[in-house]
Amino acid sequence: MPFRPQRPQSIAAAWSRSLGRFALLLALMALLLHRAGMLQLPNAVAAVLLAAVVAVFVLGLAIIGFFMLWHIGAKGGHASFSGMVMALMILVPIGLAASRFVLLPRIHDISTDVKQPPEWLEEPEIVRSWIPRSDGDTPAARELQTQAYPQITGRRYEGAIDRVLLAVRAIAQQNKWTQVANVGVEALVDGLEPSSGSEETQEEASASNGEADPARAPLPAPRPNIEDVQLGPLPSFAVLQYRTRTLVLGIPQDVLIRLSEEEETTFVDMRAATRDGEHDFGINADLIRTFLQDLDLQLLGIAGG
Repeated sequence: MPFRPQRPQSIAAAWSRSLGRFALLLALMALLLHRAGMLQLPNAVAAVLLAAVVAVFVLGLAIIGFFMLWHIGAKGGHASFSGMVMALMILVPIGLAASRFVLLPRIHDISTDVKQPPEWLEEPEIVRSWIPRSDGDTPAARELQTQAYPQITGRRYEGAIDRVLLAVRAIAQQNKWTQVANVGVEALVDGLEPSSGSEETQEEASASNGEADPARAPLPAPRPNIEDVQLGPLPSFAVLQYRTRTLVLGIPQDVLIRLSEEEETTFVDMRAATRDGEHDFGINADLIRTFLQDLDLQLLGIAGG
């Protein structure tokens, strides 16, 4: 009867798989609950950091399991591999975020105008938590922004402010931003967008069979005397404030857009800030850069320096 040695079971490999499942489930639940609005960002960050600490132990146990498999043939190769994969699913994204934390400046408020940033129409509501937070609108913070993001500057367009304003609002609507407040917008867009009454009139006209309805016949009205009417000048500036969240992680951001008409050109400035922590990991600069690129495409041919 041939002798078949009994392979030992690696306890480290078994614990690696079990703790890996716990860490991965903890991180995913924290992100999902935060994205659904049921968990505040500081609490979600704390849960993810706890999952990262557990993932480090999981990775160490997986290495021990592989070592036992190589030297004494202990069972647990599959369990060690599963634990290692689950640990890396947590540690790799956190490692990428840590690299941005180290390489990018510790600021959370970005503006295209570092000398005179646009002022908030409604001050964002900041809730203090265990994550430290400093004032982002300081000369030192603006100097860090200038060194890290020299390409984040305003845009000048060869066009009237009302046309640029319509493009800005269209892009904000496409991005599903929520408008919080505005100044000087109503007077500029009044009469530029089609009203619902004209659309209903067109629909009724298209639905008719071509026969005139005497009851709806237009009545003649005296022509108004517009020669003596004094028309006020249109506003030469407009400010819009929005609120949004990042697509994947749902991090809240506040956005401010300022439009200034100068002779025959319109200058656009932006400001973006996060509400939690003192480091935005570069997401505010990415938001401004993407929005201005979309605005350049929307107003193709009239963008200037």
